[in-house]
Amino acid sequence: MAKDIYKELEKLLIPTNNGWEITDVMIDDKKEEVEVVVGFIDSCYRNGRKKYSIYDYRPERKWRHLDLWQYKTYISSRIPRIKTQHGIESIPVPWSTSHERISTLFEKKL
Repeated sequence: MAKDIYKELEKLLIPTNNGWEITDVMIDDKKEEVEVVVGFIDSCYRNGRKKYSIYDYRPERKWRHLDLWQYKTYISSRIPRIKTQHGIESIPVPWSTSHERISTLFEKKL
């Protein structure tokens, strides 16, 4: 049942693709906050024709997202890093642009 709810949330709220999926949803009724945990579930990252193994993961990071009803909503994730010819790089996330602390959908509503 819970996985079905995660799939519906992915369709409605968070643009996930290319190895990303919702792994947990935590609701704090006292703070009126929802935290959606998104994980990279693949063992490698594909960029065009190139395939990279996951080198390691950055510490957990949070992005402010669109509210769910009256609850503030956040996306949290540990972003995988890959080793390329240019060095160690974080892979892009589908819900935000690089170095932003808010999701693309939240930014559009500002």
